[in-house]
Amino acid sequence: MGTALTDSKEKPDTRLPMTYVSHTVRSLCRDPIPDETVRLVLTFGEDASSGKIAEAVESLGGEVVRELQFDRLLVEVDQSELDAVCELDGVTAVETDAVLDQT
Repeated sequence: MGTALTDSKEKPDTRLPMTYVSHTVRSLCRDPIPDETVRLVLTFGEDASSGKIAEAVESLGGEVVRELQFDRLLVEVDQSELDAVCELDGVTAVETDAVLDQT
């Protein structure tokens, strides 16, 4: 009777439902550019510390550019590490630092 919609070609999103991942970051996760970095704003929850998240980012070869207001960090990571960044414990949102220009 009804038709199930199971023909999606997108890879399933296995991240915790509490983590917001912006559309641009999701796109980059699906199709990262080798040897290219991206700047991200990571928002972390009240129970997480900026120090622990910074250590985790650095363990992935990334760097913390600076700490921002409202429990956020500006980080730079290799695009190949985006999935790992999106799965970091304590991170509640992952967004790009700025909208990319289409030139």
